[in-house]
Amino acid sequence: MTCPRLLYQSLILIVFVFGLNLDLKAQMFSVENQEKERRVFNSSVHIGYSDVNFEYEGKNLAITGDQSLEMTPSLLHVLYNTPGVSIHLLGGNTIIGNENESLVRLGVELGSQFYLLRKKRLQFIVPYRVETAITAATKEGYGQRFYQTAFSGGFGGIIAMKPTDFFSMSTEATKWYGFSNSAGNFFGGNTDQFKTKTTVYLNRLLKGRGVYFSYETLFQNFNISGTDFDYKSKVDLFSIGIDIQ
Repeated sequence: MTCPRLLYQSLILIVFVFGLNLDLKAQMFSVENQEKERRVFNSSVHIGYSDVNFEYEGKNLAITGDQSLEMTPSLLHVLYNTPGVSIHLLGGNTIIGNENESLVRLGVELGSQFYLLRKKRLQFIVPYRVETAITAATKEGYGQRFYQTAFSGGFGGIIAMKPTDFFSMSTEATKWYGFSNSAGNFFGGNTDQFKTKTTVYLNRLLKGRGVYFSYETLFQNFNISGTDFDYKSKVDLFSIGIDIQ
């Protein structure tokens, strides 16, 4: 019984000393840095508005105009962004003013980056990312439905500038390649994308939280076997975001 009791008492002593040491360090840190303390935000939420041009580019001459899923809807956008992970939902139907058409895109993006230049006021960055996204489009009076699940990956470049601690901006462009499949199939075809984004960030603007203003473009081609679902889309997206804890 002596050995277990000794181990137990030693463990209690170690925990006590370790906890006391942490408490002393925390108090010293608090006293020395109380005036310099700043919030650190690791995630943000964005909402936005977009115009979309969804256009048929296949070779089936019977698919044209009203006899296709071509549309130019206005869509709403919600984005949740954390380091390495972004989740976005882009969609709209008659509820927000579209006449007889509906388009939805739900995507999850994973990624990382490395720095070619990392200064306080100027950074050159190479991002590399993968994304899985579902795109669905329907139109009243047209029997076909576009439903594709795409998996793609890409990389590009980012230039980030920070003239002052309060204001910063970045611009980026990425090129993506991958495959896309229809519901019930595995390999349906391929997809390629080109994305651009410009963001202005105002640090600690709203009660200590940063605010984002951004403009994005997304060009995506779907090259699906059978040509009936060979569509391309162009999305122009304006959004505003805020840091959250």
